[in-house]
Amino acid sequence: MTDKVPSVLNFNTAGLLIAAHGSPSTSGGRTSSRKHAVTIRNLGLFADVRAGFLTEKPFIKDVLDSFTTPEVYVVPNLTCAGYVSDTKLPQALGLIGTVTERITPVGHQRVILTDPVGTDPSVAKILSVRIRAAMKNLTMPKSDTAIVVIGHGSQRSRESFEHTNRIVSELPRHGIDQPLFTAFLEEPPLIADWRPLTTAKNVLFAPFLISDGYHGADEIPRAIGFDVKAENFIEQLNNVQPNEVTVDGQRLVYLPPLGDVPEMAQLILTRARAAQVEAA
Repeated sequence: MTDKVPSVLNFNTAGLLIAAHGSPSTSGGRTSSRKHAVTIRNLGLFADVRAGFLTEKPFIKDVLDSFTTPEVYVVPNLTCAGYVSDTKLPQALGLIGTVTERITPVGHQRVILTDPVGTDPSVAKILSVRIRAAMKNLTMPKSDTAIVVIGHGSQRSRESFEHTNRIVSELPRHGIDQPLFTAFLEEPPLIADWRPLTTAKNVLFAPFLISDGYHGADEIPRAIGFDVKAENFIEQLNNVQPNEVTVDGQRLVYLPPLGDVPEMAQLILTRARAAQVEAA
């Protein structure tokens, strides 16, 4: 993300709550939502910027109640619309729609809920840039490299599955012409069973996940074949850099979850701006 933000943005009396799912089983100090909150706070666009979570502290309802600004923009830091963004998150916050008027101890407050970050039209382009940069920097040959985009998936809703596949379908028009596959955490094809997908000598795994918590830092790379406890693996992930390992003759490259890249902070601002225009 660059520090250049459109001058039409005017949130100097508003608050921004970056609302994420979180993970109670993973240390929260490195989460992307916290990092993006610091980045946006340092821009000085909002009167207050904080991150909150559904399943770890600070909980989103507690964070929302701590805002004293007359307006609060709630940006779901999620990959797609679905049960969490449409039901679970609004219920946890006590919201009744995209705009909720409420009375707080300090007076009237307007809470504006935006679309999820991962549904921004530029997400596929950002993912393609990360993939192409990794292939170039790691000298991965185009002729014998396959790409596996990893989504969460869900037994409750089809939206995660369908949205991940939509993102993958857009990658070729952004310069990705290698064989493309999808795999998921919670529905077939499962990432744990990725090997039948491709016999390519080089396989690049790109998690389409917002959080860098348990799924992105442990469950997925371990299923692929990485030693997630290795110091080098942890250091690379912390620095938002690819990891690689050779397993059974295949070179495997694992990118950090997409939500961890700096460009996602700009998408959070874009979502807030769109909601500001819509609610005006």
